[in-house]
Amino acid sequence: MTFQEKSAWGLLAGLAVMSFWYFPKAFTIAQHAHNPVALVAISVVCVIGLVIFEAVYHAVIAVSGGDEIDERDRLIDMKAERNAGLILGIALFVLVGRIIATTAVPDLGQMTPLVIAVWIMLAITVSEISKLLFQLWYYRTGA
Repeated sequence: MTFQEKSAWGLLAGLAVMSFWYFPKAFTIAQHAHNPVALVAISVVCVIGLVIFEAVYHAVIAVSGGDEIDERDRLIDMKAERNAGLILGIALFVLVGRIIATTAVPDLGQMTPLVIAVWIMLAITVSEISKLLFQLWYYRTGA
């Protein structure tokens, strides 16, 4: 495996673990709290935890030997970025539709700004996870 592929595996693992911890708590806080301090606090804890995990992981794989980025890595990264951008665009389009629907149909319930912010963070996280999955898929299939 190249350094880039090992890096993608580590990023995917870190994002998956932090996402499973962060998003249930974030949605609960956003729906029941009117003060964003608690949401900011768990967001900061999550980011710090992810940075520490990634720093240690990348230090370990760098010591084990890292290759320079070649043309194949760049092409795989560009293809994965393109696909992730499409997923992010679709997710945000659906979110805007949901916001419009909740405004037009009162029975759906209103979305508070904190809930919308967490949904945006979820869309960005799903996009990043999909990018990493596409990268790993392209590395494994030789695309």
